[in-house]
Amino acid sequence: MLHLTVSLAGSGYHPASWRVSRLPPRPDAAAIQQMARVAERGKFDAVLLGLPVDGAGGADKVNALPLDPLPVLGSLIGATQRIGLGASWTVDYTEPFHVARVFASLDHLSYGRTAWIADMFGGEALAPRIGRPPQAVGVAQYCQRAGEFIDVVRKLWDSWEDAALALDKASGTFVEPDRVHPIEFAGEFFTVRGPLNVPRPPQGNPLVILHDPADRDARQFVAATADVILMSCETLAQARERYSELRALAPTERFRVLANIGVTLGAIETVARRRAAELDAMAPPPAGLRFVGTPEGLVELFASWEREGACDGFNLLPAVLEDIELFVDRAIPLGRKAGLFRAEYAGATLREHLGLGRPRSQYEGAAR
Repeated sequence: MLHLTVSLAGSGYHPASWRVSRLPPRPDAAAIQQMARVAERGKFDAVLLGLPVDGAGGADKVNALPLDPLPVLGSLIGATQRIGLGASWTVDYTEPFHVARVFASLDHLSYGRTAWIADMFGGEALAPRIGRPPQAVGVAQYCQRAGEFIDVVRKLWDSWEDAALALDKASGTFVEPDRVHPIEFAGEFFTVRGPLNVPRPPQGNPLVILHDPADRDARQFVAATADVILMSCETLAQARERYSELRALAPTERFRVLANIGVTLGAIETVARRRAAELDAMAPPPAGLRFVGTPEGLVELFASWEREGACDGFNLLPAVLEDIELFVDRAIPLGRKAGLFRAEYAGATLREHLGLGRPRSQYEGAAR
């Protein structure tokens, strides 16, 4: 079975999408919630918020008014029931404690459906906007800092054991103090005592999603760190090679690799091609793997990639956001018949959707 996520951005991932979309180009909670519910109807693993179009800073190429992904994620919790919800937050200009606290809170509110897209290598575009100089460091040092950041976040999530909340009304014991642990982290970039002031999230750890980088050293870091890797390739052969490399760098089943694919759909081939040509005439399309055609043709592409062992699934980047509806109505039923997509959610959490186990707290049973 292939895993499916879809990225929601403005009116779509083509820079000219706002000129042809029926969705409002201004921020609109109802439209975002509608698209998330459509994806949930198709039994997608998750919707992802705040992803760039192509490369660092690429989000500026979406001609829309992007909202901060964290409150948008919060708004989707009540509008959906089962689908996972991922949001981007940079590791460059935030603190691990803030990330850990926010995503632990969102995971509790969603009953275990959240993922943190740890935005790396995007700080250069963000720095002047927030009044800080770009961090001019090499890839190795950057990965070391990001690794510490993510390590601290996970330790903070683990600082409460699952049984830490006693909630014993008879004795008046609210928390078992021996089950809440300072993390006492002292690294090169961060010194954090902990513990977190939010109980352990329902998923144990919300998922950490990382982009597959071009640099090989950075790729090794990503393979050793991520729960989900978003891979950008232009051909099946390139994807198969990259997927094999990632699996060789961390030969376990503890992460999933999803291929980013730009999608322009039409009910028939000529409609899809005419629509793509119309969009491209108004603005250059984003770089990367791109499909233009019918839902049936897209399912055939997915089936060929599964046969070739090129990925564990796909992250859809719809050129025009409402194409999600055509995909769910036409492609999903075909894919289910072919055994590519799930018919129902088997579990309640995003980790269960992706077949990733719930980790135990690394401090469980440790003396305080």
